[in-house]
Amino acid sequence: MRMGKDQMTQRILSGFSHPKAKILGHPTGRLLNKREGFEADWDTIFRFAKEKCKFIEINSWPSRLDLPDTLVRRALQFGVQLVIDTDSHASEHMELMRYGVDVARRGWCVKSDIINTLSYAKIIDRLLK
Repeated sequence: MRMGKDQMTQRILSGFSHPKAKILGHPTGRLLNKREGFEADWDTIFRFAKEKCKFIEINSWPSRLDLPDTLVRRALQFGVQLVIDTDSHASEHMELMRYGVDVARRGWCVKSDIINTLSYAKIIDRLLK
């Protein structure tokens, strides 16, 4: 969490480069009111994600809401598709999805920007690219 911006960017890209890594989860590492997210060169990360057909998470957990809406908007400008999830640890947590949807809307997402709005077959197709 204390790495410099360039070092953190390289760390993210290194892990995200693995062929089985398709979704960057907890992208900034932030915890609201507890821990600031780390600095990274998000334009470089978004460019990489677009070129390599990788996706970025919008985490709906109320203490995360990570990717922030400003970075959601920036990701869209690069043509990156996103995934909204609840970070659920119990079935009742599934209700938290609305918070991730709210973040996506504040970042100007439409349905086609979110891969988990697709059919199962289309999601699998995207993940296998």
